[in-house]
Amino acid sequence: MAGDIRVVSSFINAMNNHKLSKADVLLLNHLMMKYADFEQKKSFVINQSKIADDLSLKQPNVSRSLKKLVASGLLRLEGQNLFSIQI
Repeated sequence: MAGDIRVVSSFINAMNNHKLSKADVLLLNHLMMKYADFEQKKSFVINQSKIADDLSLKQPNVSRSLKKLVASGLLRLEGQNLFSIQI
């Protein structure tokens, strides 16, 4: 249990340190809940247009948030449109 709390704390600190916007956090939460199936480092394919529709965002904003999440280390680009959550 203590290890889980440390992981969550580290994850929250990473989110704060990279000054994620509301759209970034919304996208990250959506990816964790819908695509990653609550599993760390599970790879999943992202359709940016579909996600933009799901979250009522514009596709360029989804693209920008994905780039920011990858740069922050919270999301890992595994291949073309293939990502994983890095907690």
